[in-house]
Amino acid sequence: MPPNIIFVLLDGSRWDRLDISKDFQILRNEGILFNNISAAYPYTFAAINAMFTGKFGKENGVDAYYKMFRLKNSINFLPEILKNNGYFTACDLISDKVISSRGFDIHQSHDEYVDDLLERHPNFLEKIFLSAKKKPVFAFLQFSKIHTVTVTEVLKKYDWDNQEFYKNSKNNLKNYDESFLQSTKYAKKIYDTVKKLGKLKDTVIIFFCDHGTGVGERFGERNYGVFLFEETIRTYHLFIGSNMQKNILTDKLFSSIQLFPTILDIAEINSSNYCSVRSLEPYLINSKDIDSEEITFSETGGLQGPFPSPKTPNVFCIKNSQFKLIYYKTPQKYELFDLLNDPKELKNLFGKGLTIEQKLIEKLSRWINR
Repeated sequence: MPPNIIFVLLDGSRWDRLDISKDFQILRNEGILFNNISAAYPYTFAAINAMFTGKFGKENGVDAYYKMFRLKNSINFLPEILKNNGYFTACDLISDKVISSRGFDIHQSHDEYVDDLLERHPNFLEKIFLSAKKKPVFAFLQFSKIHTVTVTEVLKKYDWDNQEFYKNSKNNLKNYDESFLQSTKYAKKIYDTVKKLGKLKDTVIIFFCDHGTGVGERFGERNYGVFLFEETIRTYHLFIGSNMQKNILTDKLFSSIQLFPTILDIAEINSSNYCSVRSLEPYLINSKDIDSEEITFSETGGLQGPFPSPKTPNVFCIKNSQFKLIYYKTPQKYELFDLLNDPKELKNLFGKGLTIEQKLIEKLSRWINR
């Protein structure tokens, strides 16, 4: 029988804060951590739809905040595929609007301001395994604490152009870390629950983030969704399974849309029947090295900020193992960063004569206009 798959979203968690958590370090020792995954979108609705289809919004229909319900019926959808191949499928999310109910046996949401997810989700997992009646389980859980704190402590207190917020980025990070550490405590609780239920040997657990969260590094970005800097689009996936590599970390470049074929292959479903995107599954089991993606893409259109565009993407980027090129359709400008020598993206190299510049412009333009 194929393995159970527990898919755990630590919403808004940052890859560059993982080292501050003892709980996450314990989990990391149990699996293989990819810590340079380019999020397709730096906000949840579009990011999850891209992961669940292996396609960007231009193809799957969900590429803007105001298109959250536009998933195309013709698009292959992960829970549907899993259910059709014998899985019992369930989710518990911050909102039932996060993802379509297509293919879910249980599709439910929680109250982020009331429910204790450290109690609710372990109980939910136990219920799912009982309800599955010996079918393999696919469970999608969303831990929403970082989102809750961001809304109450940032979005409701500061307008996007309030200078006070950006001047306090160090204190903002301290506040962020408090909720981040709660998310990793929750992650450890989920792992321990699977172990307690006696399901660890037959289960693959995937801890991941959909996007990071800004803390005031960039004027105009109070949390996420506006820009495409590393603090919001560089993400991570941690895979834990009995037959998978342990205590492995790779910072090679991959895209979040590769999660779709990877989960299908983990579920013993041939991913090549559903997409042409490369699966990471062989590397999870075999110590043989895997090549980075040559390039990855991301896009966004913010609800607010200096040039809001909630109906269509207006900021695009292409990234390789060293450089990132960002294109702002509004106000029609480029930024180029050397991520190896300038990881905080403070020095714009666009127009400085680098040979990589024109190559990235051409590739990004072809992708936008595909």
